[in-house]
Amino acid sequence: MIFDYRVARTAIGLAVLCSAAVATAATKPASQPRNIFALAANHWDLVEWTGGQVPQGKRLRLDFDAKRGSFSTETMCNRAGGAYRVKGKTIRLGNAKGQFASTMMACPEPAMTVERAYTQSLAAVRTYRIEGNRLVLRTAKGESLTYQAAHKPAADAPRKLIYVSADTKPCTGVAPMTCLQVREKETDAWQLHYSGIVDFDPQPGIEYRLRIVEEKLANPPADASSIRWTLDQVIEQRVVNR
Repeated sequence: MIFDYRVARTAIGLAVLCSAAVATAATKPASQPRNIFALAANHWDLVEWTGGQVPQGKRLRLDFDAKRGSFSTETMCNRAGGAYRVKGKTIRLGNAKGQFASTMMACPEPAMTVERAYTQSLAAVRTYRIEGNRLVLRTAKGESLTYQAAHKPAADAPRKLIYVSADTKPCTGVAPMTCLQVREKETDAWQLHYSGIVDFDPQPGIEYRLRIVEEKLANPPADASSIRWTLDQVIEQRVVNR
């Protein structure tokens, strides 16, 4: 039984969002300022916001695509995105009026209020700076949004689909630990996965089908795997009846 009926709606909404973002970005010239690629090198997770309170337990992640000249962000209940333009230290998100494309799902308060305030702040952003592993966006009124860099897999890294069991199992790596159980086909036996999945926060009693990015690490620690899995998309999730 699929417990989150919004998954399909989200997929459709994101397809519309991506199409709108690409269409908007297509009007941009092919050449891009060199510093635009620094924005696209990482994921950016909101950690400080002078115009509002950073939500607990909900990541607001901002991403830039330098080749397309587009951005996308989680906004609380939805995803939004569009073109972005950089000139020196200035940056504008969205079209000339600061408008974005967005999915259109509702969720309970106070999440919707936070979402509206966050998107309004992004629309008002005028400058940016990158300080080490932090990105600071500033609005025309001096409000600032500070983001922490997070690992972003290479665009050409291979993707694959896996299932993740609703149950974890005790296992032993360097020390006793708890492992996910994964498999690539529904007919396969569950296998222990010792390294976790970056950006994946499994909930008890829920089985997942994920699309993950698989990267080979050049210099992994001696006691760690040489493969890193990063969540790319939750394809399906269901409650497992026990």
